[in-house]
Amino acid sequence: MDYVKAAQPRIVALFLVTVLAAMLLAGSPGAWLVIAVLAATALTVAGAAILNNVIERDVDARMERTRRRPTASGRLRPRRARAAGLGAVAAGVLALWATAGGLAAVFALLGAAYYVLVYTLLLKPRAALSSVPGALAGVFPALIGWAATGTPWSADILFLCAVVFTWSPPHFWALSLAREDDYRSSGIPTPAARYGERTTRVLIVAFFAALTGIVTAAAVTDLYGIPYVALALAASLVLWSFVARLLAARTSVAAWALFKVSGPCLAAIVAAAVVDRLL
Repeated sequence: MDYVKAAQPRIVALFLVTVLAAMLLAGSPGAWLVIAVLAATALTVAGAAILNNVIERDVDARMERTRRRPTASGRLRPRRARAAGLGAVAAGVLALWATAGGLAAVFALLGAAYYVLVYTLLLKPRAALSSVPGALAGVFPALIGWAATGTPWSADILFLCAVVFTWSPPHFWALSLAREDDYRSSGIPTPAARYGERTTRVLIVAFFAALTGIVTAAAVTDLYGIPYVALALAASLVLWSFVARLLAARTSVAAWALFKVSGPCLAAIVAAAVVDRLL
């Protein structure tokens, strides 16, 4: 059970939603291909998450939110966790190679390497705005799903990558505001610690405004139709209601609420595009 917790199932699930959306936007993949790609990607993402937990175990131990994680608490030994993480990544990449082709496997390997080596090891401990380049890690699942279908590059996949990339930084910044004391004690630089809470809120508004611009552009350019407009507009209105609450209340409770709701709003926007394509 500790290995499952270290694999961070919520993150795995979010990435799988992106993979599935990419496959459905790219075409009409067979059910067995979808199942195989999702299972292989889940292994790769889970392995990367375990490796992330191993690297950050000392930092996690200093934070109330993460100190009970298996690697931070010591229940899961670093050597065993590292072996499990590397094994899961290798198994996932090989499974993708066998079922979806070399390009999907390469994207999976690059995604895991970028998340663990570039973001976790190099950027996150040093840069307050590390979540901006770190957002590239969230784009790789979309590329895996697209590559697995073998279809040409399309505006649909570009839209999906842009939405995920733009959503990721403000999602994390809302968490950093909600758990500001935790992050200060951990030593991880955040925009709030480096530039102040006011600047962090401005950044959140700017990135969510950019996200809204992308969502709107997909409608006005006729990339998607009425089903998309209805669902995406509803999700955007919900998201902005929580952003407005954050600006008005300026409390950790409001920041936590925005963090919790932004994930479902992203899923709703992506689902809107998929539903529109399927209809």
